[in-house]
Amino acid sequence: MRNITMGALALVVLCTVGCSEQATGPTTTTTSEGQKSQAPSGTTAAQKNTALVRFINANPTAKGLDIWSGDARAFSNVAYKMTTPYREMPAHAGRFQLRDFGATQDLAVGRREIFPGRHYTLVALSAAKHASTLVALSDNLAELEPGKARVRLINATVGVDDLDLFVSGTKTRIQHGVDASSASSFTDVDPGTLEIRLPGKAAPPELANLKVEADRLYTFIVTGTAGTLDVIRVEDKIDR
Repeated sequence: MRNITMGALALVVLCTVGCSEQATGPTTTTTSEGQKSQAPSGTTAAQKNTALVRFINANPTAKGLDIWSGDARAFSNVAYKMTTPYREMPAHAGRFQLRDFGATQDLAVGRREIFPGRHYTLVALSAAKHASTLVALSDNLAELEPGKARVRLINATVGVDDLDLFVSGTKTRIQHGVDASSASSFTDVDPGTLEIRLPGKAAPPELANLKVEADRLYTFIVTGTAGTLDVIRVEDKIDR
């Protein structure tokens, strides 16, 4: 394994988020599920001492999930594969609690420091025995080099390890060894078509033909189990 494990993920978030760049323009998000939303710029959020946070339900066994921040519900009844719009939240070092829709018992709890003007993505992942885990990622929305795209890979499967991200039809590997419940950092790439492969295997149809365009950021979240894999695709564009 060569990427961020769940146990280290919170530490990486805390260590890297303060160094990431704010988005200077509003963000437009489009997902593979047909959702489209907009969020204010990081610069605007920073002026109000708020961070921008969204939530993705990548657990196929969870019908609807809530996220609580302290005593307030931040996101409600988020279905599998759904990505919420970014919402402004006060910058703080607090708790995020993952719960079934309408429930009072926590499925998972994490402490995440969020900084003014920064963007974050919370992701509910599958775990063994139909459990859920909650991870928090800092979204690097710094300005892209003209003509480039930025991509990252999240493995939300149960027991499917060593996912690689390749340029389609080539031996050009962009990211390597993303294990279950792990995430890669963003990598800047040329626009084109990508595919996600398992060790020694061709990309299954569900993980192939992943088109990326210039001046956009892409998060690919692989879900399911061996033989039933799927991908959630989230595209972010910083409007200038």
